[in-house]
Formats: sequence, structure tokens, C-alpha cells
Amino acid sequence: MTRTITSDEFTQQFKDFKHTAWKLEVRDRYNVSKEASDIQHFLRTGDLGRKENFAQTSKWHRNVTSGTAEGKVWQRVRVVSEPLSDYIRWERAVTRFNIEAGEDIRWLPRHHPAVQELPDFDFWLFDDSWGCLLHFDDDDSPGKSEHIDDPATIALYRQWRDIAWQHAIPHSEYDPQSSKRFNT
Repeated sequence: MTRTITSDEFTQQFKDFKHTAWKLEVRDRYNVSKEASDIQHFLRTGDLGRKENFAQTSKWHRNVTSGTAEGKVWQRVRVVSEPLSDYIRWERAVTRFNIEAGEDIRWLPRHHPAVQELPDFDFWLFDDSWGCLLHFDDDDSPGKSEHIDDPATIALYRQWRDIAWQHAIPHSEYDPQSSKRFNT
């Protein structure tokens, strides 16, 4: 079954899952208005400014921290173009806060052959049993989200997760300037 979910239902998923939350991100830009000033500050100065305090106090990071303490696993793979877009450069800089909260975030260069086996959309996979398909408009702004629990679609999500995770580079090892990027 596929159905559009509300903003509250989207948020609730991150409390309802029991074991694993896994995300595939394939966009080089996310146009989220509340991030715009932080990104511009980072691009001008190279520092994170207000983001350091925000990251330590945000609902997202508090939820990840408490979920990790309960034994939940949070993982994501970011498929990225190289050279990195301005947004991804900022995102890479703030990833340390997600990691400190308990997420395992990995990077997969878009030119890696495995990327051809992955979809061109973002999704979450929860407990290997349901997913959330994320939609964006032409300006890269988040749009509707769809709850997915069709077994055949979830099997595809698990397959894509396994492919991406196998080839992705842990955050601490990923260097977009390095010529040694991946194992094939």
C-alpha cells in the first residue's frame, strides 16, 4: 500500500520504528529554507556559526541520541557528485553532529558503478518492513512523503540499501579530493 502522509505522520515514523532507520539521499541540493542562512554563513566564512549550537539542541539530534541509547540503529548513504555542490560541502561539514548523535553516515560518489543500480529518489527504510518515499519540487524543496509497505517495493528498498551500503565510504574515510574513492 502507498499513501501520502502528513507532516506529523512523517515525524512519528522516527519514534515508531523499533530497530533500524536507513536513508538513501541522491540529491546534490536540498532547498530547506531554515538552513539557508547557515549555509550562506558557512560558504562565506568556512565555519558553522550558529549551527554548532543548533545541532546539539535540535529535535532530530535529541531523537537520534535517545534512540541510539535504546539500541536503535540510524544509517544513511549520501550519493554525491564530485566536485561537491555548495550544499553538500555544508552538509559534509555538519555531518559530524549527526555522527555524534549516533548516526552512521556514508558517502557514495555518483561516478561509482554501483550508483547505476540505485534509484534516483530519496527514501527511508524502517525495520526492513516499511518505507517512506520523499518527493521534491523543481526547486529542490521537500514536498509530499508517501508511506510504502508493499512487500515487493520494500524488497527493492532492501536491495538498494544493501548495494549502497556495500559500496559507500564511511564519513571518517571519505575524501572527495582523493583519487582512491571506491572498491569495485
